[in-house]
Amino acid sequence: MAKKEAPFDPATLELHDETDARQFVVRVDGHRARVEYDRDGDRIFLTSIDVPKTLEPLGMKGVLMEKVLTHVEDKRWKLIPTHPAIKDYLRQNSAWQRLLLKGVQLR
Repeated sequence: MAKKEAPFDPATLELHDETDARQFVVRVDGHRARVEYDRDGDRIFLTSIDVPKTLEPLGMKGVLMEKVLTHVEDKRWKLIPTHPAIKDYLRQNSAWQRLLLKGVQLR
């Protein structure tokens, strides 16, 4: 299935860190795309990703991951992905693997 043109400018979307709920959220047209996480000191475990079906064909998963990984990099956290879709994203976008905690493999 081909991607549809996004009705939004990814650069204008704001990433919200809802620390009490341990999730990063981006809101688009009344929908919430989110990545759940756990933190332990300077380590962050990305445990789940949820993108509404209506946003999937617009490439929202990639937009969300780019925003989350940029935030992780800015905070200088060490990344430990545990969700298969997040690991797949990192395999396909190998430049982000520099954020992985030393010794973590994407199996």
